[in-house]
Formats: sequence, structure tokens, C-alpha cells
Amino acid sequence: MLPALSGLVDKSILGMAEGQDGLSPRYRMLETVRAYGLERLAETGEDATVRDAFAAYYLDLAETADPGLRAAGQRSWLRELTAEQDNLHAALRWTIGRRQADTALRLVRALGWYWILRGQPGEPEALARQVLALEPREQTPRMAEARVVCAMTAAGDSWEIDIVRPALAAAVADLRRWSPDTAPAHPIAAMGEPMLALYDRDPDRAYAVFDRYLTSEDSWVRAAVPLLRGTFGSMLGRMDWAEADCRDALAAFRALGEAWGTAAVLIQLAEFARLRGENAAAVAALEEAEALGQQLGAWGDLSHIGGKLAAVRLRLGDFAGAHADLERAEREESARSVGPSDSAIWFGLVRAELLYREGDIAAAGRTCSGLLAHMAERQSSWWYGVQAMIQARLALITLADGDEARCRALLAEALRTATSWVELPPVADVIDAIAVLAQHSGECATAVATLLGAAHAVRSCFDEGGLDAPAVRDSVRAALGADEFGVAYERGRSLPRDDALALAASVVEDSVAAGG
Repeated sequence: MLPALSGLVDKSILGMAEGQDGLSPRYRMLETVRAYGLERLAETGEDATVRDAFAAYYLDLAETADPGLRAAGQRSWLRELTAEQDNLHAALRWTIGRRQADTALRLVRALGWYWILRGQPGEPEALARQVLALEPREQTPRMAEARVVCAMTAAGDSWEIDIVRPALAAAVADLRRWSPDTAPAHPIAAMGEPMLALYDRDPDRAYAVFDRYLTSEDSWVRAAVPLLRGTFGSMLGRMDWAEADCRDALAAFRALGEAWGTAAVLIQLAEFARLRGENAAAVAALEEAEALGQQLGAWGDLSHIGGKLAAVRLRLGDFAGAHADLERAEREESARSVGPSDSAIWFGLVRAELLYREGDIAAAGRTCSGLLAHMAERQSSWWYGVQAMIQARLALITLADGDEARCRALLAEALRTATSWVELPPVADVIDAIAVLAQHSGECATAVATLLGAAHAVRSCFDEGGLDAPAVRDSVRAALGADEFGVAYERGRSLPRDDALALAASVVEDSVAAGG
């Protein structure tokens, strides 16, 4: 082959570019030559045969590469698949057009984790939705796993589970029938059942799945289980063991030499540090995660690190550093995404917080209002928590602008939004914001302290890194004295969750009704 290729290059029929980072050289045709070649191929009547062989070759490449993306050599496999992405997608589109469901599903399964690492929203979910409409012939554990991966990919990076729930539930049920006591080897397939449980508001079922996964034969899945438990634990107000789980995952991923998993755990550990007010430790963890992502060339779930760094630097009082991190993150996100992305929503909230802290109340309010208008188009319940946080920030911006009545209405709405989903930190953030309002409006200091304790009860910790609650706590503690503050705070902290929510609602909703 090499002499023939060299001759074609010498005749300028092919162009050659040296491979980057140790990859093989890349050969490309001029478009006129390609068009001529396709015409001659069609004349032979062998077009379908050649394209089927092309798809088979790239299916083999993708299936060979997939497990390597979760091992120490993941960087080289990621570069290889990135170089071949156009060909891989062409192969998948061909199998979809030919309605070759089994081959198409195997391609989606093999490419699913690559798409997660690369973080290129849009085309993967569009392709997966087309594949999901096909009926596979093969009824095997591998095909059931591929269908779970396909449904999860079709849900997109916003996790629009509602649009794929029937297909996802059927695939998960089939996979459980084939393998009732073992974990899927593919990480996206492994996430199918717990994500479905969470969508169905049944977190205990998700934890039972994780317990089953602890015995997985796959070392990557075993390493990921404590990360998943810790991430779900922080979402569901179980902070007492969530961080310990994440530290176990960090050790396991470091032992595997797996950079992406290590970075993912560091992002979660940074959040625990931020909650304790240990902002320097949070910055260190995020910077290490960012360096790992850059070395790997993976920007899927890691793409929002810049926004998280900006949020922590803001809390350190480093406004210039926060602006620099945020602007860099926004540039990188714009380069990898077409249209508004999920990370862009998070960046917008951080920008609103930064403007708020700098005193540009009008710009902060406009930013929040724009984000809420954009989020009104989203259907996924996964975004209710972020939406509630934006509503709460807009409420406090409105309060700073002197409109207490609108602040109350926004906080009442934020509380309803937050409590319509299972994620608890946003609920606690809204209750903290209600405590800010209560202090501002002249509520007694003990009531404010009780609200802060109620937020602690919901989140299972106090947010030492919050923009507003720590100052309110220090103020009411100074007014009451440490002992009386402690009694009122513990009263709120001991409240059952429903009672804590009722207390918060009584502060804003009764006032809204009275004002109406």
C-alpha cells in the first residue's frame, strides 16, 4: 500500500499531512478527485459493498478503542478517534440509512464514551435518536447494553430523560433480565438504571444499584461506583459519607492511571471544600482537574471547570481572576458548541454573582432574567435546581435594588421550582436566600437563625462558601449571642425536611398572599 500511496501523493492525486502526537500520516483527496472516484465506484455496482466494508472497519476500530478510553493509555486512543471522527460518523450515518440496526447500535455503544470525553453536543444525540428508532435483530446482553447507551446518548447532555424514558426503561429492563446480578461494563450503560431511578424520584433504588455494582468485574466501574455514590449523596443531602466515597474513588482512579476519572472526582472534592469555605483547597483541586483535562484533550464533563474556578475566586475576593477564568471558559465553550449550551447557563449564573458582588446590580439582574428566559425553553427536570438558584439570585438582586415585594415573589417561585426535583442543595440555597430576606425585612433574629439551621438540615451542612448566608449568620449570632443563636439554629437543624420546607414557605408565601 505504501508505494501506491506515495505515487498518488507524487502525482498530487492525494495530499499527505504528517500525523500529530505520534499518529500516522493523514491522506486526503481533492474534492474533484473524490467526486470522480465516487462516480466510477457507482458504475461498478459495488458502492454498497465498499461502504459496508468501510463501516465494518470503523466499527472494529471503535470497539477496539472503547475500553482503552478508560485505561492508562486513554490519551492515545482519544487522539486516534478524534482524527477518525468524520469517518466514524460517516460509517454510522451509512448504517442508519441502510437500517442496519445492530451495527448502528454497536457503533453508538462503542462511540458513546468518546462523545462524553470530547464533549461535542448536538450531532451525537441527533445520531443516537435516529438509531433509537431502529429495531435490532440481535437479542443479547451486548445489544441490550447498546440500547441503554443509545437512549442515554439520545437524551443529550441536558439529560432530557423524559423524551427517551420508554426506550430507556425497556432497555434497562432487558439488560436486567440478561444480567440481574452484575454491572454493565460500559459506563454509560451502568448509569442508565440509576439515572432512571432518580428521574422517577426513587433515589433509594439508585443506591441499591450502586451496591450491586460494587462487585463488578470491570475495574473502571468499581472505581466509578464511589464517585457516583458521592455525587448522588451530595445531591440528596447525604454529605456525611459522600466525601469519603469520593476520596475512595480518587484513590481507585489514580491507581488505574485514569486521568478523566481522576479529574471528575477532583471537581466533586472541590465542591466539598467550597462548602466548608476552604476556597484555596477548592482552587487547587480544580486546577489539577483542569490540567488533567488539558493533557488528555477531553472536554466533555470537564468543560465547566473554568466557571467553577471563577465562582471560587469570586469567594476569595479575586474579582480579576474570576473574570479571567470566566472569559476563558466562555471562549472555550463557544468554540466547542453550536448555540447556547448547558455550561453556558452555569457560566451565566457565575457572571451574575460576580456582577452582584461588584455592585453592578442592574447588569446582574439582566443576566439572571436572560438566563431564566432561555431556561423556559428547557423541559428536563434536571435543570430545576439551577433554575431555582438563578431565581433566588435574582430575588436577592431585586432586594438590593429596593423591591422587597418582588423579592418575596421570586423566592416563593424559587422554592416551588427547587422542591419539584430531588436535588437538595438548591433547595437549601433558596432557604438561605429566604433567611437573607427575613433579616432584611426585620424578622426576629431567632427566626433567621432557625431558617439557617433549616437550610443546614436540608443540605446536611452549612454553606460556608455562600455569597450571603455566612454574613447573615455572623450578624444574627452577634445579635443573639452564641448560646441563644445555637439554640435557634439547632431548632432549625433538627426539623424534618418537610417541616423545614414549610417554615421557609411560610416566610415568603404568606407575605406574598398578604401583599396580593
